[in-house]
Amino acid sequence: MSRSRSIFIILTITAITLLAIWRISYLKFDYDFEKFFPVGNEESDFYFDFREKFETDNDFIIVGLVNQNGAFDSLFLAKADSLTRVLRTIPDMEEVVSPTDMSEVMRDPVFGGIFKRPVLSWQDGAEALKADSARVLSNELYRSTFFSPDGTAIAINMKHKQGLSKKACDDVAIAVQNAIAPFGFDESHIIGRSLGQKIYVETMAREMIIFITVSLILTIIFLLVAFRSFWNILLPTLVVLIAIVWTLGAVELLGHDIDIMLTILPTILFVIGMSDSVHILSRYLELLRKGLPKQEAIRQSVRDTILPTFLTAITTAIGFGTLIYNSIEPVSHFGTYISLGVLLAFCISYLLLPAGLSLVPPPAPDSRLFTNDFWTPRLHKWFRWILRNRKRLLWSLPVVVLAFGWIASTIRVNNYMLEDLENDHFLKKEFRFVEEKFSGARPFEMAIQLDQNADLWNPEVLHVLDSLDQFLRNQYGVGAMFSAPALIKSANKSLNGGQEGYYSIPDSLDIMAIQKLLRRKEFAEAFALVYHDETKTLRYTGKVGDLGRDYFEKKNSELKQFTNQFQNAGMTFRVTGTAHLIDYNNAYLVENMLFDIILSILAVALVVGLMFGSLRTALLTLIPNVIPLAGIAAFMALAGIDIKISTSIIFNIAFGIAVDDTIHFMGKLKLLQMRGYRKNYAVKRTFISTGKAIILTTLILCAGFVSLIFSSFMGTFYVGLLVTLTLLMALVADLLYSPVLVLTFGKDKKLKPPKNHQALPED
Repeated sequence: MSRSRSIFIILTITAITLLAIWRISYLKFDYDFEKFFPVGNEESDFYFDFREKFETDNDFIIVGLVNQNGAFDSLFLAKADSLTRVLRTIPDMEEVVSPTDMSEVMRDPVFGGIFKRPVLSWQDGAEALKADSARVLSNELYRSTFFSPDGTAIAINMKHKQGLSKKACDDVAIAVQNAIAPFGFDESHIIGRSLGQKIYVETMAREMIIFITVSLILTIIFLLVAFRSFWNILLPTLVVLIAIVWTLGAVELLGHDIDIMLTILPTILFVIGMSDSVHILSRYLELLRKGLPKQEAIRQSVRDTILPTFLTAITTAIGFGTLIYNSIEPVSHFGTYISLGVLLAFCISYLLLPAGLSLVPPPAPDSRLFTNDFWTPRLHKWFRWILRNRKRLLWSLPVVVLAFGWIASTIRVNNYMLEDLENDHFLKKEFRFVEEKFSGARPFEMAIQLDQNADLWNPEVLHVLDSLDQFLRNQYGVGAMFSAPALIKSANKSLNGGQEGYYSIPDSLDIMAIQKLLRRKEFAEAFALVYHDETKTLRYTGKVGDLGRDYFEKKNSELKQFTNQFQNAGMTFRVTGTAHLIDYNNAYLVENMLFDIILSILAVALVVGLMFGSLRTALLTLIPNVIPLAGIAAFMALAGIDIKISTSIIFNIAFGIAVDDTIHFMGKLKLLQMRGYRKNYAVKRTFISTGKAIILTTLILCAGFVSLIFSSFMGTFYVGLLVTLTLLMALVADLLYSPVLVLTFGKDKKLKPPKNHQALPED
């Protein structure tokens, strides 16, 4: 490559990079878990329509306050009441319900007038407060919703405006934290989407920088050990950094933000992009050792490596590209931008690296790069061992795959609301507090659709609905329950002077009075949140513990059995809500995971078969890569790592990267056969020369992915751990089984050399 052309390429790449850096300055971080709901899916569509009728189940904030001497203390409740007034002044806060100013609507049993009675008479002395405490702790409407059963904590329940922007949610979260701080409660706890989103985004931004830094340091260390040259470290590093910058610039140009999945994009591109450069540099240095001039070595190294690296770029892009058609937006974006980044890294490698090498001096002939070859004698020894154990290795292949497959069959499919956080994380502790002291923080939503012939005010219908209410409370475990039967029973109680014995579904004679009371402002707004009169849709809402998808699958099965007895009552029952959709999405992703992997395998087989012109070669390329996929699934089963949204994409990542080594092996083998070598000798030379590059690139890949284990998000941690293990398994499988498979099943015919190709006798 001429000097002027090299300078032109470098200046052009620099200009594009500066443009991308300018666009990156506009990038934002975003965490909206609702984007993980499938687009155009029937379950998602039903929930969004249901939410339009009522409200979202996730725009809430719960503030838990603890008094070690008991919550029913006048001084403590006075501070809580002052805090309540401050919380109501926060912009975008729509509702603040506090135990200190809640009241019950009553009808005077003598004069018939309607009046309000405070739930807690905390200003009327210790005796009145003691009597009220006994009453509220025995009431299912208040216990575990506003008061902890042990009487040590209260909960202030709030709702902010729906659909707030990221900044508005941050402002609400900060305002709530600032409001609580001056009061000095024994303990204060906050949970809610606005606070969780704020902490997630801050953590994502911080960890993205950590991942890039750790990957950079570890990769430079490996490059230093492998190449021991300033330029041989700088040029590959620039290649991958530029590929990352271009890809992030594309993310912004296409109008997207950095979500929790895209935080690992730089790390993946860093290690994948480095692989191309390592193969080019390894071949370049090998040719220099054979005595070729620098420019000829550059041309020959590009010619020798471009086919296999192009194939690896295409197959890796395909591995991630199968995710593009996923109906879950963050997963689709992840597949899109990783695929784009891989192809950009390939292009930049074959533009910048040859241009850079042509402008910098080659290593000195007396440098350690020429005099010290660590891997060659060891790979010779390894290859001789493979030849001696060829039959044993061949028979061990199906045994290993079947053993891994049998273990992998025990893997569980499960997920939790906060599964992405470590147990000692601040948000996890806040969730545990709400679960221990109150009803939990996982939303529960259920829709009941009445037929045209079913009337809500029919006593038989109401009794069915009330039995469902009781089942959900007592058998399903729903706390903080809010439903039409609960409001109707509360209204009946109010009409009868607040007597607990009247907290029940009334007989037909009282229905008109109940309806009239529910039209009053005190009840009307609340009733509209549980019954949509126009469509005759009922809503049951509450909170449950974060007990996992497995647990709620069993509970939903029990619920279905319970509701089946009312098939002729003119009602349709359906669980919905954000938590249910998270569970559903997890199952949806897992169901599609196998399809995506099969699609990736078929697509890779097609590309390899077309490029090599041989179905046999395509099969020999794929077979060794079954081992790491089955092996990592077996490891997950043994380690108790469940299949969930965060771990289901690991197989696509692992396959897309792991198959690259095998393609490099087959590409080098074809090249040697085209130069006239017989199969056995070509396999040996391939094993020795490509083996070094495969080992080095695998170590660099592992170094990059290991950085992800420092994440606070368990999903990211598992990507780092499991992909690293998969790559190590793939390395062992390639160096053990690829030579055996080719020697046993590969064709031993010479391929016709291309025109004007000059073979190197030293190869």
